[in-house]
Amino acid sequence: MSIPLFLKNIKNNTLLLLVFVALMSIYLAVIIYIYDPSGVGAMVDMMSILPTALVNAMGFGTIDSGLTGFIASLFYGFLIYLFPMVYCIILANRLVAKWVYEGSFTSLLCTPNSRIKIIVTQGIYLLASIAVLFTVLFLVGYGMSEQFFPGMLEVKVFLKLNLGACLMTMTIAMFCFFFSCLFNSTKLALFFGALIPIGFFILNTLSKLSERTAFLGKFSLYNAFDGLAIVNGQANITLIIGGFAIFIGVLFVAAVGVFSLKRLPV
Repeated sequence: MSIPLFLKNIKNNTLLLLVFVALMSIYLAVIIYIYDPSGVGAMVDMMSILPTALVNAMGFGTIDSGLTGFIASLFYGFLIYLFPMVYCIILANRLVAKWVYEGSFTSLLCTPNSRIKIIVTQGIYLLASIAVLFTVLFLVGYGMSEQFFPGMLEVKVFLKLNLGACLMTMTIAMFCFFFSCLFNSTKLALFFGALIPIGFFILNTLSKLSERTAFLGKFSLYNAFDGLAIVNGQANITLIIGGFAIFIGVLFVAAVGVFSLKRLPV
């Protein structure tokens, strides 16, 4: 890994990370703030005003009465797919395809760093920034919960939620990273890099509409992560983490491989 390049990535992309950290942290904080320990009847009543199909599609069909389950229902049921996905699409393109398209990678190759070392550094930064995002979310969630509802958050379960969501996001990021490494054009990299995660998102959303569309979830990576199932002990978190970790490793190696072999524009 190239430390100078890694530091340059931090300088160039910190603002993007801060925007998504702020947006997601605010949303998480608001969810915890509106939690009512006496019950979720008011929230259920509010949801009943909306069309049932819309509520189900957004993952709000079942709202748990416990604080951890409440967070899992409203934060880890819809938003956790959408915002990190957008972040991955943007950042993966900025780290590779944009540099190649603008000719910046040519100048990097004039340094003592090898092509593989450079692309590995870009991939590590992408994964590290996602880890930072979810570390902040965990700290915000824990801090807000302890501030307003001391002792009510199941910290170990909340940690599992964050870890599972973090690895899921890293997997999506590696799909985006692969296409950013594959194409020299930012348009193609963005198109295919966005096509896969958006396709997963649409299939996962449609699968929640009714029993007739539930089968669509089998074709979505997002279906492997179910926040409420983790909270209720109905999901094997070890299997989820292991599966995502394998995907991350395979896609990372594939991305490095295609980039090391392709021709770069002069």
